[in-house]
This record gives sequence, structure tokens and C-alpha cells, in this order.
Amino acid sequence: MKLMSYHSSRIKTFTVTIVMLMGLMLQSCTKDKISATPINIGTVRFAANAYTIENNTANPLVVVLPLSLPLEQDATVLVSIDNSSTIASSEYAISPAIPGSGFLVTLPKGSTEVSFKVNSLNNFEGEKTLVLGLSSPTGGLTVSNTNATAVINIKGNPIIYPEIQTSTTILDFGNAISGTNSASKSYTLKGVKLTANVSITASANFEVSLNNITFTNSLAIPFATVNAAPITLYARFTALTGINQSVSGTITHSSGTVADNAITASGIEYGVALPGVLVMKEDFNYGTATSTLDAVAPGIWSVFAGTVNPAVYLSTGLTFIGYAGSGVGGAIVSENGAGSRKDYFRNFTSISSGVVYAAQLINVSAANTTIDFFMGMRDPAGGYINRINIKDDGSGKPTFAIGKNSSTVATATGTFSYGTTYLLVTKYDFNTGISSLFVLNAAPTRYEPPVPNATTNVGTNVASVLNVFVRQNTGVLTATIDGIRIATSWKDAVGL
Repeated sequence: MKLMSYHSSRIKTFTVTIVMLMGLMLQSCTKDKISATPINIGTVRFAANAYTIENNTANPLVVVLPLSLPLEQDATVLVSIDNSSTIASSEYAISPAIPGSGFLVTLPKGSTEVSFKVNSLNNFEGEKTLVLGLSSPTGGLTVSNTNATAVINIKGNPIIYPEIQTSTTILDFGNAISGTNSASKSYTLKGVKLTANVSITASANFEVSLNNITFTNSLAIPFATVNAAPITLYARFTALTGINQSVSGTITHSSGTVADNAITASGIEYGVALPGVLVMKEDFNYGTATSTLDAVAPGIWSVFAGTVNPAVYLSTGLTFIGYAGSGVGGAIVSENGAGSRKDYFRNFTSISSGVVYAAQLINVSAANTTIDFFMGMRDPAGGYINRINIKDDGSGKPTFAIGKNSSTVATATGTFSYGTTYLLVTKYDFNTGISSLFVLNAAPTRYEPPVPNATTNVGTNVASVLNVFVRQNTGVLTATIDGIRIATSWKDAVGL
């Protein structure tokens, strides 16, 4: 009995142990089965790390957030705007909108991606950036190590810089008699994105106006007025220098730090009757009979070239309204042709500084098709200065020109005719070396015309001039000459 009891007890103990071991093994198998099938979470990212929205793009940019695996449970991720963004909230739109705290995107179970839209409002200049980031995933979702941020480059309108605009860059007011104002000229002024008032400053001898009535050297205009629409301004030249000269200056428009806009202005002041003296006059008042210059003016006109064929003297002279040498006495003819024709000079008091004028009446009846000169002035060595040249233009009309020699010839502007009397005035300036020619077909004024018909730079190496000459040549050039006046001012040259 004791033996059976002992064995029975041992069997019970073994059975319990087996059951416990089996329980432990079953529990262990269950845990292994659960850990072998985890939930599939995955990552989220931007499809690209950079996007571009071109200027004036109408369709929205679709930004996609792909998931690495389909979601097996609901999740969320926060899309936020990074502080490094340069675009303002008023310059773009996002759908759905992203508040300052970020937009929490809900990702339902089974999702493989989510997207949102970005639009440019096209209301800014230049190129700006919108920087977006992903953070704070929930539901076990993680943010990918790549493309966790995206930069959207949004292109706006071309950049427009502040600017002062004027409708012209040059104002030429032409001629004005000394002591008067020129006629005004108008132009428009426009501002672009100006933030400071516009000041307008005219340099000496020029003025500006807003109403073409009251003129001044300076004006101030509110920048908002000029930005809103172009405004009309008026300007004029004031001839107040007291010198016959060309005057230049500027009309400058300024606004804060914006680059100035300067209009170049110019005008010519004339009419200052400079004091001078009449050095010589020759009206060819040598009698009432046709003759030769040799016969009627011996000792007054001297021959410097040629031996035969003297210049012809006419008892009736040339006329020209308003000229002091008009209709007095006779005239001579520079008559060209074969043979040794005489050339003449007449002396006057030497002039070596300032300016010298020579006025004469000319009536041309024929000219060569190649240029030829027939009168002018000479220096002490017999060198020519201010030679008057004539040439047929090929259409049956004469052209006038001036020069010291053939290389300095300048042709006069204008159209002229044979058989017409013109008042020709030449001028030489010892200071500048400029020779000028004026061809008048109407009565002269006591004011020197502001613009000659021709100018040429012959140099300042002319020591002095002391006689006037008349030259005859072979060929066909024939001209009647009368009323020669040598003076040191315009008004004395024309006799006014």
C-alpha cells in the first residue's frame, strides 16, 4: 500500500509539470505568431523637392505627397510654410488653405498619396519662393529622409524699376533776338513707381512752366500726380546773355534716389549790334560812261596778276533794298574768258583781331560746272581769305561757297538763280578761325543772322587782312560786283 501511494503521488506531480510546460509552449507559440505579422505603416514625402510656376500660369500646380506603402490604418501629417519663404500670402493661393500653424493632412487607411494645389495670383514682380515642409506625422507614419521639404519657385511679372520718363531728350528753341524769349515748346513727364516728389530745374537761360503762362527756373510736382498719368510741361529759351552766340543747357527732372532725367536744351541768341567801324566802302561811283576799271580808278585799284583784258566798268550799279551800297554809282564785271585777264586789289586799313566783315552785291550771269573763285580778301603776303566761290549745280542754277583754299570750301545752303542780285556777306573770326558766308535775298537787318548759309574752319594763322580783291579767270564765270563794304561789325557792313 505504501508503495502504490508513493507511485501515485509521483505520477500526479509529473502530469502537472507536463501540463504547465505545454501551457508555456502554447503561450510562446502565440506570441511568436503575433510578432510575425506587424501593421504596415510606411513613410510620406513630397514627390519632388523643387517646383516652378511660370508667370501668368492659369492652371494650378498640383503638389503630390506619395506614401511608400498603402496605409493599414488612419494617419496624419502636418504641411507647414517655412519662414524662409519670400512670397507674401496675398501673392498666391493654396487649396486647401494652409494657416500659419500649418495644415493637418488626414490620410485615411488604404491611402497611397494625397495632394493639394498652389496658384500664383500674378500680382507681384520678380521671382519668389514658397517653401513647404512635412512634420508631426501620427498613426505611426514617418516623414521620409528625402524630399521632406519642397521649394516652389513662383515667377511674377517682369520687375519694373522706378523711373522718370519724358517724351523727348532734346529741345531746340531756334533763334531769339537778344532780350526776348523764344516761342515755348511742350513735352510730357511721366513717373513710374516714384516715391518722392519730382523737382524740375532749368539751367541758366531756360525756363519751365505748367500752364505756358508763368515760367520759372524750377518746379515741384507731387509724385502721385506724375505716377497717375503723363502731365504736359512747357519750356522756353531766354536770350539774355547779351552776346550773339549759341546757348546750351539742361532741364533736369529729379525724384529722390531715382536716376535723373535731363533734357538737352539749346537756343541761339542774336541781334546784339556790336560796335564797329566801317573800314572801306566801294560803290564804283566813277562816272556815267562805260569803261574799264583801269581807266576810271587808277591808283585806287591795283593789278596783281594778268596783263590784258581789264575788268569792265558799268555806269549803272546794282540795287538791293535796305543795303547801304545799293544804287550808288556804277559796278564792275568780272568777265572770264581766254587771254591774260587782269586781277585787282584795293587796300584798306589792316585788321588783325576780332572779326572782319566784307559785304558786296553780286549778280551772276554764268558759271562753270567746276568750282571757281572770283573775289575775297587777302593778307599782307597776298594769301587769300574768305574766297567767294561759284559753281553751276548742273541744273542751271548757281551755288555759292566760301573757303580759304580748295580744301576748306563750304557750300552755302539755299537755292539761287542766275540774273538775280544777292547781298553776300563774308565774316572771318580771328579768335576761332571760322569763316562764314551769309547769302541774303531780302533786306538785311541790323542784327547778324544767327545761322550762316555756310561756315568753314580755315584756322587762326591769319595775321591780318588788308585788301579786297577781284579776280578774272578763263572759263565762263561772269559776275557783276557792286557796293563793297569792309567793316568790323555786321551793322556797319550792311550800313544800318
